[in-house]
Amino acid sequence: MRLGIIARSDKTGLGNQTHELVKMLSPDKILLINSFYFNRNKQFPQTYNGYNVKETSRGFANEQEVREFLKDLDAVLSCETFYNRNFVKIAKELGVKTFLQYNFEFLDNLRNEDWPLPDVLIAPSLWNFDFVLKKFKDKCDVVHLPPPTSPEKFKLARESNLTDHNRILHVAGKIADSDRNGTNTIMQMLAYSKADYELVITVQNPDRLKKISGDSRLKIDDSNPNNSEDLYINFDAMVLPRRYAGLCLPMNESLISGLPVFMTDISPNNTVLPREWLVRSKQISRIKTRTTLPVYEGDPAALAKMVDLFVKKDKQEVKQKAFEIGCTNFSPDSLKDKYIELLQK
Repeated sequence: MRLGIIARSDKTGLGNQTHELVKMLSPDKILLINSFYFNRNKQFPQTYNGYNVKETSRGFANEQEVREFLKDLDAVLSCETFYNRNFVKIAKELGVKTFLQYNFEFLDNLRNEDWPLPDVLIAPSLWNFDFVLKKFKDKCDVVHLPPPTSPEKFKLARESNLTDHNRILHVAGKIADSDRNGTNTIMQMLAYSKADYELVITVQNPDRLKKISGDSRLKIDDSNPNNSEDLYINFDAMVLPRRYAGLCLPMNESLISGLPVFMTDISPNNTVLPREWLVRSKQISRIKTRTTLPVYEGDPAALAKMVDLFVKKDKQEVKQKAFEIGCTNFSPDSLKDKYIELLQK
């Protein structure tokens, strides 16, 4: 099987996701998306030195670039989008199978039902998996396979986290619509929390933080390191009360880094994490993406109690449990054979 992967040249979530797939699957060709033209992010094409790479000339791929990339391939894997509206149509003409690891909130086929579907839709989490399966199962295959996260990449972070640091991490990232990662819930949590620890909020766009707590335990970090593994060094846990879910690479990376992750009790968090790491939540609104999604809020008082209890107890056993959960669900050792079997099917 001759495999092509469409990869991102930046170090966003999609950039990290596609790079991990490339490392695991060693494709014959890479179509490298230079995203500077649509998001102005710094690009790192050198990440793919040694691979057979064709870089797009202006971000999204034009038809000539698509046809040149598809030449001599049997299958193509991409994440979220194919970066050309006619990519699937052209691939079908050329007899190349297409695999899309979609993000449900950005799945264009939910809104444009006349657009051609890839041969296989790959759900990166179980969030709304049954909905997608029911809607598209008669038109294409729908399977669940999360993207890989390499334990080797996060080895330094994991080793640093073996000792206690009295520090809790919250990744706000690029604050999305409806405060997706629950950063405002974190601010409210501090009013209920009594334990002594440092809470570090990493954020790419601090101007979108609606309310900054005056709590002395709070630190805002907007340094935005190029390497995602640097986010997780010298912590004891991650607190991430997401308001609507889906693929959550910070959760996967935290677990692989040996950090338990305290989240809202909603899908898909509650399909991966143990119940004692989940906080009760209620629906507070809805948001419109490619479809309408419910938005939830975690109970800040219950979250504070969870964090305070964790801070006061021995953490090593819990950290080891986090690492084992991460490896079982997201390590290449657990996933590679499943991907190869799917791609060769």
